[in-house]
Amino acid sequence: MKATTVVSDPHQQISQYDKTRVAKQFGRAAQTYTAHDRLQRLVAAELLQRLRPHSGLLLDIGCGPAHHAPTLAGYSERYMGVDIAPDMLAQAKTLFPAGQWLLADMEQLPLSDNAVTTIFSNLAMQWGNDLAGLLNEWLRVVQPEGQILASTVLAGSMWPLGDCFAQLDGKPHHNQWYSAQQVRTELAQFAGRLALTEQCFVVRYPSVLAMLRELKGIGANYTVRNAGGLYPRERFKQLEAAMEQYRTAAGELELHWQIGLIHSAK
Repeated sequence: MKATTVVSDPHQQISQYDKTRVAKQFGRAAQTYTAHDRLQRLVAAELLQRLRPHSGLLLDIGCGPAHHAPTLAGYSERYMGVDIAPDMLAQAKTLFPAGQWLLADMEQLPLSDNAVTTIFSNLAMQWGNDLAGLLNEWLRVVQPEGQILASTVLAGSMWPLGDCFAQLDGKPHHNQWYSAQQVRTELAQFAGRLALTEQCFVVRYPSVLAMLRELKGIGANYTVRNAGGLYPRERFKQLEAAMEQYRTAAGELELHWQIGLIHSAK
């Protein structure tokens, strides 16, 4: 499998994903996701502030267990959750039986042109392999006067955990993401239909162990590299020691996420 691809910045390597592995990873997290998705809930709240009520179909791309499906359904005539992981959709069906569900890759939607009034996608875009192609696909299925509300992880996220991992062996231990400027460059190809807003979200933990457990609980510990042997006891103790310099006066460890909020420009 090809691990990386070069994008507009020749020095920036963006992760390329094996979608079968992604589906399995998130499927394993289906039962624990809603107990660990604090970041997802914070970002979703920001997107919901921009959502306009409408008749028609709202497509929730990367819905996961769809804990926010009842809220989204209240904004639209029809709600459809889309996910690549069958186990996530099975969990979603138990949480919101009134929804419609579609097992599909967000980069290849089995929907006709202009079939959707609104696309809502919270922290799923970063799992795509072709940003321009993904945006083209979404704009294909959404109606010309429809709306797109999406969020994605940007470069600079997972600080300071990512830096502390790199201190141990000089290698990145998380996936690489587009910078805000790179996303804006891609959005510029679509004649002003989409815009980007940047926002930093901070999630706090009592310990490194709690931080890593939460990442695993939402399936976010998938990486394109082979992660075998990542947390032997000695390495984990070194990571804990490296993170201690960032403990706040309140006694907490913070994980900073740079998030891009993408929305229809109109």
